[in-house]
Amino acid sequence: MEAHATFEHDQRLSERMRRFVVPGIVLIAAIEAAVILVVVSRTESGLVGIVPAALAILASLMLVLSMRVRIQVDEGLYSLQLWPFPFRSRVPRESITQAYVREVRPLRQYRGWGVRTRRRDVLYSVGGTTAVTVEFHRNGTPCKLSVTTDRSDELLAALSA
Repeated sequence: MEAHATFEHDQRLSERMRRFVVPGIVLIAAIEAAVILVVVSRTESGLVGIVPAALAILASLMLVLSMRVRIQVDEGLYSLQLWPFPFRSRVPRESITQAYVREVRPLRQYRGWGVRTRRRDVLYSVGGTTAVTVEFHRNGTPCKLSVTTDRSDELLAALSA
């Protein structure tokens, strides 16, 4: 029998991240398009090479814009997943020793966004600076798992219940 989630949330890219990421992808796309046009103009294949490149650029943009962290808390498990990728972390709730809200700077502290790791410390981030961190033990080793979310108070309440 499947447990019912006591907290479920899909944290999408923050507005700040969208303003940061989208222009970067557009710039890369423009550079790629210019290179492709130069290559195509020097070959006999014509515009055949542009179609796959344009599709790849469009797919990259859609992938980044659809990215989100799926957060779930149920009676026995706390889980995070960076969607649409297979990266997932699961922590049995009975192994959680502490949960708290803290401010993080993903770029400075973890060198980026997405799933970032430091020694026994994992961050799931798609923007934002407010994170919920849980400390737990895995095989006797202390570990931390953090997620940036705009619903930190609700997540903390669900973890504390």
